[in-house]
Amino acid sequence: MESELISTLDNLANKEGVKGVLVADEKGLCLGVRGIAKPDAAAFITSIANTARHLDYTQEDKVECPTINVEFENNHVVIRNEGTFTLAIFM
Repeated sequence: MESELISTLDNLANKEGVKGVLVADEKGLCLGVRGIAKPDAAAFITSIANTARHLDYTQEDKVECPTINVEFENNHVVIRNEGTFTLAIFM
């Protein structure tokens, strides 16, 4: 699994417009970073993804994970949680 993670990080980091990539586990432990992404942001990013699930009150048994877009200064971060992993792409 480690080689798949490394390959995915490298592939995403080499996409046009991507400045950094971060992958964290469900508890916010950083599993890998590339570019401008900082490992100490993993817990915050995971928290944002987990909290965003609670914003949709229309469905009690909602299992779909939202995609979160955070914009600040000249950066844009897309955060997506897929169950046991949270992915953040810095653009």
